[in-house]
Amino acid sequence: MKIFEIPHNTADYQCPVNGLCDIYEWKTGVRIPEELVSYVRTGFMLISQKRVNPPKMIFMMSMSIGKRLFEFWSGRMGYRLIASEGKTFKNALSDIKALIDIGIPVILFGLDMFYLAYHDKFYNKIHIPGHVVLMVGYDENAVYVVDNSKIRVQAIPYSDLEMAWKENYFNISKRNAYFGIDFLEVERNTACIIQKAYKDISHDFLNPKVGFYGIKGIDKWIKEFPKWNKQYDSDILKTIYTHHARFSGSVLPELPAGLDKNQSQLINPHRGMRDKLASSLTGYRELFGNMSWELASKHLNKSG
Repeated sequence: MKIFEIPHNTADYQCPVNGLCDIYEWKTGVRIPEELVSYVRTGFMLISQKRVNPPKMIFMMSMSIGKRLFEFWSGRMGYRLIASEGKTFKNALSDIKALIDIGIPVILFGLDMFYLAYHDKFYNKIHIPGHVVLMVGYDENAVYVVDNSKIRVQAIPYSDLEMAWKENYFNISKRNAYFGIDFLEVERNTACIIQKAYKDISHDFLNPKVGFYGIKGIDKWIKEFPKWNKQYDSDILKTIYTHHARFSGSVLPELPAGLDKNQSQLINPHRGMRDKLASSLTGYRELFGNMSWELASKHLNKSG
């Protein structure tokens, strides 16, 4: 058995970044709050795909999940990203064990909580795909992970992991996706990390290089939206609007109770995570930010 002793904080609803924050604290002794890492990429995207249903994918909530998130923070925090997806379970398992063997913790992405026995609320009851955990070890029977909602290290038997990891996740990742986080030259000035990241993402939103993102994406949506009812039949429109609703969640991608009875039972206002970013800016302004965060928080609350 090999298990890293990594400092771990629980962080409700922050599974996409909890492991990254744990690893950063492991390497520096200082913690960056999950909220500031997660909600920084709150924004807008309109993805058009002719041969996919839905053909229009509207993202109102944070885009801070998956490979884009870890690429975004890699240079700012100072780590090398080792990313893979789509392999067979056997090959992916071999890879993540090899990373653990050389001292690199691994983020396992896109798990279905239906197959995670330590989540008794969901295990064999409700499918909650897209969960993210940090793998800190393994033995002959299981991988060992830390979970954003659990204090202690948890075991996932290989048979359960294979089932939990076998599906693609909403066009965000393919099956068996993982991210090795190998810190090389660590940036230790946490306020500098956060402020530079927020400045960069704000600039990209207001001056996007592509037409589907940020301000350009919103303009494109406004122009296209009135034409969709003539361009698509009612079934396709329903998939477009359902996707829109799902990805406007403030906590995780899921439909409101009025559209889907299979709920996570989490309090999940559908405000596109702007409410969450607003409260984070207010709560952490003195430690990591500046006076402009207060005004930004008010605008974001109104937007949400």
